Amino acid sequence: MKAFYIPAGLLALILAFSLWAGSYVRQRTDDWIAQLEQTDKAAMEEDWSQAEKRLLEAYDDWDSSQGFFHTIMNHSDLDEAESLFAGAKAVCSQQDDADFHLLLAQLMEQMDLLAETQSVSIKNIL
Repeated sequence: MKAFYIPAGLLALILAFSLWAGSYVRQRTDDWIAQLEQTDKAAMEEDWSQAEKRLLEAYDDWDSSQGFFHTIMNHSDLDEAESLFAGAKAVCSQQDDADFHLLLAQLMEQMDLLAETQSVSIKNIL
């Protein structure tokens, strides 16, 4: 019976970590989406200095989590978000309204995709 406790304990530990990681990723991506929505709002009001400031804050916050995210997530998904951030920064500096809103929308969708890949759902299990 003792031989059962160690594997069962390890499985429980892995399950707990997986559930926590999914919740953490969802929380962080929701925070970034909210920051990007505020960035988009500033750009719609044509306050480009505020939009750039908010975008850089969102990126700095994003960048601070990359060490952990690279250990638990697919790198290509993270690289896509990184590319979208870079594009958004470039377009923001040019104050290109249409492209900026498009890139922010794509970036927010990518953030949502990142959270979805870590969620506990039937499509992730199967």
